[in-house]
Amino acid sequence: MKRRLFLWLPLALATGLLAVGPMGSAWAEEKPIRFGTEEKPIRFGLIPSEDAQKLLKNSAPFVAALEKALGMKVKPYVAMDYSAVIEALKSNKLEIAFLGPASYVLAKDKVGAEIEAVARGIMKKTGKSSYRGLIIAHPDSAINNLQDLKGKTFAFVDPASTSGNFVPRYVFDKNGIDPEKDFKSLYYSGTHQASLIAVKEGKVDAAAIADEVYDLALDSGTLKKSDVKVVFTSDPIPGSPFVVRTNLPKDLQAKLKKALLSLGGIRFGKLGVVTGMDPAKDSDYNIVRKLIALKERLKTAKKKGG
Repeated sequence: MKRRLFLWLPLALATGLLAVGPMGSAWAEEKPIRFGTEEKPIRFGLIPSEDAQKLLKNSAPFVAALEKALGMKVKPYVAMDYSAVIEALKSNKLEIAFLGPASYVLAKDKVGAEIEAVARGIMKKTGKSSYRGLIIAHPDSAINNLQDLKGKTFAFVDPASTSGNFVPRYVFDKNGIDPEKDFKSLYYSGTHQASLIAVKEGKVDAAAIADEVYDLALDSGTLKKSDVKVVFTSDPIPGSPFVVRTNLPKDLQAKLKKALLSLGGIRFGKLGVVTGMDPAKDSDYNIVRKLIALKERLKTAKKKGG
């Protein structure tokens, strides 16, 4: 039977179209930042790790603290998908952004966005600026390990998501599982939160998500441990970077970097409470580059094999 790979539109649309300042027309209307007589706000792009309105609400304290540290207005934008943030950086429609590890590598290496990884948030819950990928299943399912996923429905997050696509595909390959052949059907939900809800409500049998999103849902009371079961936990993944465009004026770049690295003791999106910032550098994400390269090799091998 032919398997289908397609966007899971109900949840993807429900989360993406609520974005404030979506990619496209609203961003195109925003003039680039200027200095002198007219100063425009710093445009801050956010990947859609959760519902857009919820993400903006959870990130508001961080944005306010960043504004105070900069002495400048900061305007957050939530993208409809990961690739929209990457394209906005490439086309100079953002000054800074919060990216996933894989979306950072794709933006820098594949798309050629002129960006620098500056900081990684240290999460209060773990005391680290790294996280893990989870594979979760509905509690009533017979899925208790990776092999039990065969013949089931599965949700990835986004093609550019680290813990929601690249890590689980790497894990599946190491365990002799071919998602396109072995699963009943595959979906891209659009956000980690959408995948979590899909499993909780039984719309899919299992999904890949970031542990940050799982922990945040538990802490907020929107999820109980009994709502889903964790069947796999990955090794640590370098934390999602805050990036700055490198084609900005040098003094502005320095100001943005200093402000980002100074933040702590505030709430930010899927990270929850961020106690401080670890400096980030490009080489931190070499492991992610290996994951992306593996996925590309597997894709090429499958094409050659028919």
